[in-house]
Amino acid sequence: MVIIINLFWFLIFGPRIILYRIADGACNPPGGFYEYFDNYTQVLFSSIGPVVAMSILAYLLIKSVRGVVRRRIGPANDMPPITISNKSMIHQMDTQLTMMLLLESLITVITYVPYATQLTYANITQNWYKTPLRLAWENLFTQLIHLFSYIFFATSFYVSLFTNLGFRRKFKELLKMKKNNESQDTTVTVIRTHPNVSYEPNYK
Repeated sequence: MVIIINLFWFLIFGPRIILYRIADGACNPPGGFYEYFDNYTQVLFSSIGPVVAMSILAYLLIKSVRGVVRRRIGPANDMPPITISNKSMIHQMDTQLTMMLLLESLITVITYVPYATQLTYANITQNWYKTPLRLAWENLFTQLIHLFSYIFFATSFYVSLFTNLGFRRKFKELLKMKKNNESQDTTVTVIRTHPNVSYEPNYK
């Protein structure tokens, strides 16, 4: 799978290494068919693709997990029904995972839909006449949207911290361990750097 995925992305975006040219201080594809192909490929794989893939994978994973939960809660032929405590624990895990996947999907939509819209608008209006003021505003919003699209990569940690009780507990334990280690290191440093005091008996 690793080899196939690398080959796929190289075939899609590899021609940029050869065909892209620097013009007016920007590296862009040459005009013609490849320009349209490259622009709409960027829209498909870099903006719409993540939204669709994340939504489908989240739905399939939630469906799979709930099927496993039902099978685990339901009694087998030769085993007693599961206890209420285990039911609540499994239900809590199911709820946490569902909330995490829904938040990830929502963040994907919020961050990538504006990016897809901006790329589509740029492709449609690239041959339109635009005043310098309009170009300046478009460049400003383009940069803001591109920066906004990176929020998706920075929110996975916070989503896990917000939705996963076990993750929060482990994170707090790591912080406490780090704090204890720093306090121990400070104590050792103070002891090692403290000057030695020698006492001599006072004979009269």
